[in-house]
Amino acid sequence: MSFNWISKATTVLLSSVLLGGVVTTTMPALTTTAQAEYLADAPISYQMFKADEKAAKQAVKQASPAVKLQINGAFFKRMAAKPVNAYGGTMSAYFTQIMQSLSSHAISELGRKGQATAAFKKDYHAMLVLYDQFKGRLEPIYQSEISDYLDDADQQISKNEVDSGVISNFGDYFEQYFRADIRPDKVTGVPRAKSKITKLTAKKTASKKYVKVKGTVKLSKKANYAKIKTYKGTRYVKLKAHKFSKKIYAPKAKRVSATVGHYAHGHFSRVTATKSVHVK
Repeated sequence: MSFNWISKATTVLLSSVLLGGVVTTTMPALTTTAQAEYLADAPISYQMFKADEKAAKQAVKQASPAVKLQINGAFFKRMAAKPVNAYGGTMSAYFTQIMQSLSSHAISELGRKGQATAAFKKDYHAMLVLYDQFKGRLEPIYQSEISDYLDDADQQISKNEVDSGVISNFGDYFEQYFRADIRPDKVTGVPRAKSKITKLTAKKTASKKYVKVKGTVKLSKKANYAKIKTYKGTRYVKLKAHKFSKKIYAPKAKRVSATVGHYAHGHFSRVTATKSVHVK
């Protein structure tokens, strides 16, 4: 954005003062386009992401079985792993992928003459649920254009003769305008994932004198060792690719506990909670 008007306004004002005159300057405002560009790139909160995610899940819940197979729990898990990707960035936005899935399935479920089947109505309604969540963040001119397609679709559905092109345009324009108006550069307030031991097992060896302890850990903080406790005492084992394994002499062991943390210079600082298991 150019700020040449500042120096020009200052020159005019100074000249007026020196000549004993009076001048009124008008500060130029940001254009609607500039405001839209600024808002489109503005970060959004994690709370807003969760609201969008909830609406998307609600939309899919109301969709046909075919959509639910495609937009499943694994899909939402990937989206939640990096919320900013839900809005685009370096890849196709997850939210627009949902709309495209709903749109393509809705079209495929129309009758041969455009009849609005039950499956079509489910997916079309789900499209509306998803659109309503983001509608207020689109520029009025975009909302107006999409509204025209929705009016056409509603009339055609009432006549039970739907043009697939209208449904396709609804999905396509939603994606286009979503990319134009909703593209945050980051999501703020995302809670840090907690480090934790995700799996821990303890089994007696064939001799019954040793216990084989194995564990898998998910880390959000630096850690290099696991601390394993039995009735015989404490043993430390180094982590390898977020896993640890140790055979410990403990013939009477019935329970084993483990904690993962950072060990250096004789000092251990835990980064996970302690997890315990019965010896099998």
